[in-house]
Amino acid sequence: MHFEIDHLTLYRYSVPVRLGEHLLRLLPLQRAGQQPGYCEISIDPLPVYSEEIVDPWGNRLLRAQFEGETDWLQIRAHLEVQTSPPLGGLSPPDFPLPAYYAADSVLLAPYLTPMGDAKGDRDALRRFVEPLAAASAGSGMAFLHGLNRAVHGFYQRGIRVDGPPRSAAQTLARGEGVCRDLSVLFMAACRHMGIAARFVSGYQQGEAQRDIRFLHAWAEVYLPGWGWIGFDPTHAVAVGADHVAIATGPSAELVTPVEGGYSFQGPELRSTLDTDIRISTY
Repeated sequence: MHFEIDHLTLYRYSVPVRLGEHLLRLLPLQRAGQQPGYCEISIDPLPVYSEEIVDPWGNRLLRAQFEGETDWLQIRAHLEVQTSPPLGGLSPPDFPLPAYYAADSVLLAPYLTPMGDAKGDRDALRRFVEPLAAASAGSGMAFLHGLNRAVHGFYQRGIRVDGPPRSAAQTLARGEGVCRDLSVLFMAACRHMGIAARFVSGYQQGEAQRDIRFLHAWAEVYLPGWGWIGFDPTHAVAVGADHVAIATGPSAELVTPVEGGYSFQGPELRSTLDTDIRISTY
């Protein structure tokens, strides 16, 4: 599948600001099943310096530095990406739980760290996970597919534009969540079972007739001998050629599409954020 994506991000500030260094995670990853083509990011005001770098998680970042004052920041990303079914369309074989040898667990430690500090949070997660684990009868793939369907049951058919993902315990308590909340719940459940999991930010083909698009989120798990495999609990499917990944990390905070700050003089500043995403596939 060939994707053409145009993603506009526009910040407006009520008083002139001095922009600090910004990190843009908007470039598609080069990986099996996903090959970037022509990609361009344009920034207004024009940075005095920019470079493409790679972060510790393997993401492509554009680092930009600015001088002077401005009352807006506009970022346009034009991305062309060719996708194909992961693993050549093959289904990964089953694996037993627990999943890893000791050496693998050391290397995967950032993706195995339990999520949720309070005992009450851990108890809520355990009550959610244990019936799914029992039903899987020790089969790792049965657990993952069952978990994907179970988390999909919390899908909130609406949009929450602002704010970080809710914790797994918050989503369980509320009984609903948007894509980033469901991804965190899926990850937390996997880690509870000793399965390495990470957060993914990107785009999904979706419905062509939709006028308003947003960034999407899903989770990936590390399968022994096969690598990272995606699960999308928002749609209760395994990730395939209709997804484009732009950043992955052990937590959602590490894959923020635009990261940066600003300074200003005066008692008060108001800022707004507008986005416009257009996705074409053929």
